Amino acid sequence: MHDINDDQDQTDADQVNIGQPIDSTEVDHDETSPELNSATSSDDENTDEAIDDITTKEGDEVLAAEDAEVAKAFEPPIKTGFRHKIKVFLQDLWADKRKRWATIVGLVVIVLALITIPMSRYFFLNLAGVRSSASLTVLDNSTQLPLKNVQVSLAGQTSKTNDSGLVKLTHLRLGRAQLSINKPAFATQKQTVTVGWGSNPLGSFPVQPVGAQYTFVIKDWLSGQPIQKAEASSGSADAQSDKNGKIVLTVESGGNATTLPVTITADTYRNQQLQLDLTTKTAQTVNMVPARKEVFISNRSGKDDVYKVDVDGKNEQLVLAGTGNEVPASLALVPHLTDEVAALVSTRDNVHDSDGFLLSTLTLIDLSDDSTISVAQSEQIQIVGWVGSQLVYVQIAAGASAANPKRFQLIAYDYKTGDKTALDSANSFNDVLLASDAIYYAPSSTSDNDPNTGLYKIDADGSNKRTLLSQEVWNIFRVSYDSFDLSLLQTWYHYNLGDVLPTKLTTAPASPVNRLYIDSPDGKHSLWVDQRDGKGVLIDYDTTKKTDATLVSQGGLSYPVRWLTNSTLVYRIHTDQETADYALNINGGQPRKISDVFNAAGLNLWYYY
Repeated sequence: MHDINDDQDQTDADQVNIGQPIDSTEVDHDETSPELNSATSSDDENTDEAIDDITTKEGDEVLAAEDAEVAKAFEPPIKTGFRHKIKVFLQDLWADKRKRWATIVGLVVIVLALITIPMSRYFFLNLAGVRSSASLTVLDNSTQLPLKNVQVSLAGQTSKTNDSGLVKLTHLRLGRAQLSINKPAFATQKQTVTVGWGSNPLGSFPVQPVGAQYTFVIKDWLSGQPIQKAEASSGSADAQSDKNGKIVLTVESGGNATTLPVTITADTYRNQQLQLDLTTKTAQTVNMVPARKEVFISNRSGKDDVYKVDVDGKNEQLVLAGTGNEVPASLALVPHLTDEVAALVSTRDNVHDSDGFLLSTLTLIDLSDDSTISVAQSEQIQIVGWVGSQLVYVQIAAGASAANPKRFQLIAYDYKTGDKTALDSANSFNDVLLASDAIYYAPSSTSDNDPNTGLYKIDADGSNKRTLLSQEVWNIFRVSYDSFDLSLLQTWYHYNLGDVLPTKLTTAPASPVNRLYIDSPDGKHSLWVDQRDGKGVLIDYDTTKKTDATLVSQGGLSYPVRWLTNSTLVYRIHTDQETADYALNINGGQPRKISDVFNAAGLNLWYYY
């Protein structure tokens, strides 16, 4: 049995120990129980392991964070732009099978719609900003000739036809659009057209005249030949001539006017002003004269004056009044082939050198405003010709002695820039001529071994100088348009233009005749003058067909000869009865006298000083 006294004793013992200090010496750790020691050791080991785990985990987390920061520094920037979003969207779309097939089917339907339904194609192209262009020609339905200044509207764009009746419109929306064609005195035409992708040439659109119509027949005053593409205009009304020179002008009807001012124009011709009688429909013939004027010298005032005049003798004007100092033998006048400028050689300035010799002045005249400029002064000046804007001439240096190797100077003057180019010099030139825009010249020798003698070719700008012969050439005979005969005293050579060198002839030509060819502006014709049966014969050489045609044979016919247009020319008649310039058209008709003139030189054969 359990003794209650024993429990009580134990309790008393515990109570006695409460609050009492324990003497450490009384505790013997070695005597502690094994179970207690084992539990304590196990708890210590667990604590160490936990601490090691925490330390290791924290180290790993730190290293991982550091690695993450390093990796982040090398990562590409995150793409958030529109293109990236589209890419992601397409990737997602393609990854979803149902969406992928739905997209493919939708695209096929759209493509088929664009192919088979033009309006849908134009809708999407317009939506994408695609624009097109169109062109068409408007014709007068009564003549089938083009109409200019016709207003054409299409797809919101408006423009007018040009001289050929053609109009081009750009920046047009694609698809069906309303075309509208409007011109006074003509019925308005409206039509629906389809503007496709591209240039859209729509063809010709004849419009019906509804106004009053009047007819003109346009002819060349000299030849009587019809002039094609002449134009009659009055206000907003205009019309062109056909190949027969016929113009049908349509004007608005109504009003009380009985006359109408009309202007007739044609390329290279003088404008004609006339009053159209509205009370009659009879065709009216209009003769046109060249717009370029003849330039000549006249001494009718007692001085040598320079004039310009139309070939029908109208609109004469004084260009440059003479001074009274002109020596007739020194006078020369050479107009440019196409430009409104002329070169005059005269002693009008009355200038003398130190030896008292009267000097000639080379004066350039601007025929558009009659202004002048002095180019050179010399003892003597001879004009060789025009090459483009270059005036080629030879002058004797003032005061130079006869033995001076540079006494004669070959010069080109550019009237547009004012530049002078010294092409060559010599004690004198035996011969100088211009052929096919190249200059051929033969310096004379000053000694038996003069290295400067020979035959040379050079361009007007001083380039491409070539030696054709190294012996002194006394005469250059242009025996045809394309060839020369060269006289070297008893020896003769023949030279074809374009050859490298002349060819020596075994015998002398029977009787070489030097020809001066004057080329037309377009180079298709060239004029030269021959003497036959006591008359001057004006001959037209066709450079394409290589054939000659006699234009006129007349007593006293001689140089100078010049072109006004590609078909109209002027030649000189000098006899005891008259000295006058005549106009002629190579296409037919009779010569017409322009005016009495003084027989000044022009482009002439080279003469010896």
